[in-house]
Amino acid sequence: MTGADRTVMSRPQQTRFVTRALVLVVIMGLGALFAVHPYIAQGTTVPPGQLPSWNPAVPCTAVLTSIEGIIGSQPNANGGATYGGGGFIPGIPNKRSTSPPCTVNGNTTFVEVHGVQMLTLTNVVEDCAQYPNGNFCDTTSNFKDPKCASSDVNLCQMHMEIDQAWKSAGIAPQNPPVTTQLFDIQGFVYWDDGHLNDSWHSYTGWEIHPISAWRYSSSSTPDFGLTMNLNKLSVQQGSSSTATLVVTGLDGFNGTVTLSAFVTSKIANTTTVTLNPPSVSITPGGSATSILTIQASPSALVYNYWTVTLKGTNGGLTHTLLVTLAITRPPPDFNISASPASATLTPGSSRSVTITLQSMYNFTGTVNLAASVAPADTTASLSPVGPSASLSPTSVTIAGNGSATSTLSVSTSLLTTPGTYTVTIKADSGTLSHSTTVTITVSLT
Repeated sequence: MTGADRTVMSRPQQTRFVTRALVLVVIMGLGALFAVHPYIAQGTTVPPGQLPSWNPAVPCTAVLTSIEGIIGSQPNANGGATYGGGGFIPGIPNKRSTSPPCTVNGNTTFVEVHGVQMLTLTNVVEDCAQYPNGNFCDTTSNFKDPKCASSDVNLCQMHMEIDQAWKSAGIAPQNPPVTTQLFDIQGFVYWDDGHLNDSWHSYTGWEIHPISAWRYSSSSTPDFGLTMNLNKLSVQQGSSSTATLVVTGLDGFNGTVTLSAFVTSKIANTTTVTLNPPSVSITPGGSATSILTIQASPSALVYNYWTVTLKGTNGGLTHTLLVTLAITRPPPDFNISASPASATLTPGSSRSVTITLQSMYNFTGTVNLAASVAPADTTASLSPVGPSASLSPTSVTIAGNGSATSTLSVSTSLLTTPGTYTVTIKADSGTLSHSTTVTITVSLT
């Protein structure tokens, strides 16, 4: 610019210019600070409540609220609750603390929610750590508010955890059962921004972590609840297992509950579930049980997270309990068989039998064989000389999912009394032991 183009500001103008520039710098700096540290953001102050703690290790008093009251109604891009919409910002700073603060920046952290239902098919035990008194893990579950009116399911549910550090300190509540009954829960609000893209965490960072205590909800309407005695069901291929379903009358319920069970359609042809008895009668204040039997065929698909659906019905009341089923592969093993399984010999003759050992579930190893003969009837027991039996080889090696054979030779002498004899072939490998038998009939013709 030329000297004629320059404009000289007066001192008041210079002062206003500098002031505006400083304000702009401060605003930009605070914007950047809030972007990096959202915990500084403050909404309406929520003072501590008046509800006493159910856990003697917690000195705080709780605020009665709801899942929606904790996570808020502002959805993020994934449909989960945002940090800024939360009702108890910022929550506790350390989820592992066994003495978390009752308030942070004047906002309460300790809450109580009523009438929530477990969503998770099983309590998940995860995130374990070694403490001086042992190894302890978090127990995690997802809960929903059955009265939530939002069309966004992620704004009606919340992740909650019983913390490993509280278990180590001996102040954690017991793991809640897998049940259709509703829960009341006390605990501390926490924000974990590492799960904003996780569906199992409802695409939000809000948690109740740790849960300090829980109890069953009460109601004035008669009802019933279904509870499984096992946290997770399990069965091996080619085997069966059982669990107990407990039907509990609630708030004066009196009536008969009809029960049914079924598995995921993908395994319905290889896995069956039955309940016995198929219906139970409940009197006020009472409960009844039904035994769930799970039968898996040898070809059932191995997977840790199949679903068993249990349903109870009484008139217009219906409750459905979803339980996780793990179908597992049995440990490595082998079986033994003989072909033929029986043979007839005359005195002074012999016969060969093929003994086959088959790997099961990828067994691999060496199997030692031995044969013994015993009379099977009174006539044979009088024989001065019984049949003799020998194996060749007496030791075989089986490859994974492979097989091996040994030849059993059975011979009789001219002094062998006619009758029936049993040859037992025993196969041992470490702690595994199996046997098969061959029936030998000695006849004069």
